[in-house]
Amino acid sequence: MAWTIIEVSKQTGISPHTLRFWAKKGVFETVIDRDENGVKYFNKKAVEWVMWVNYLRNTGMSLKDIKRYAILFTQGMKTAHERREMLAKQAQSLKNQLAIIHETIQILEKKISIYDEMIATGVDLFHSCDMKNCTNTKEKK
Repeated sequence: MAWTIIEVSKQTGISPHTLRFWAKKGVFETVIDRDENGVKYFNKKAVEWVMWVNYLRNTGMSLKDIKRYAILFTQGMKTAHERREMLAKQAQSLKNQLAIIHETIQILEKKISIYDEMIATGVDLFHSCDMKNCTNTKEKK
């Protein structure tokens, strides 16, 4: 069975625009077929590749690197080490991003708890005032 970009879009949830863009960048060259009019057709293996490209894009991998990965994949076992390294690099990048996200969440949660305390007590912990009586700290200079 073969599907068009529109049909693949419906199956995967990836927009036709994105699929066409990826195709233009050459990331499907090793997996799609074209008819005599140049219409692209995706078989089951190609749809699986579309999903894999989407996962790789979600890691932040560039289309250039994805295309490189696809070419390496067609070369078989002799490129397994290089492909593994490409994936390991992306995994480490995600781990680094995750550490930053965790740190940022902790900082935000601390700030939220300060606001919770301010709201509960009516005391502005960031300025020398409360909700009823506030003095301008700039005028004290």
